[in-house]
Amino acid sequence: MRNYEAMFIFHPKLKEEELAREAGAVETLIKESGAGTIRYQLLGKKVLAYPVEKQKEGFYVNYEFSIAPDKITEIRDKLKHKENILRFMIIVKEKRK
Repeated sequence: MRNYEAMFIFHPKLKEEELAREAGAVETLIKESGAGTIRYQLLGKKVLAYPVEKQKEGFYVNYEFSIAPDKITEIRDKLKHKENILRFMIIVKEKRK
């Protein structure tokens, strides 16, 4: 198991309850892939540095979780075609020194 951090940008047209449902669906997918504890935080709507899929802003959601490294590709493959996710990035979370 390794610790990971993931940042998601969801479509800005989502209403509050739709965003909560989409964020929960991502959490469920990560859990079903074998992750232990997952923490996520809704960071709110922010202006993007450049347009993504013709959108100038999006809802940012940050996830932290532990999972086996071979499951990351599986998670990326399942999420990359989701309509309401503009972008996401999963990185290894470094240990503090």
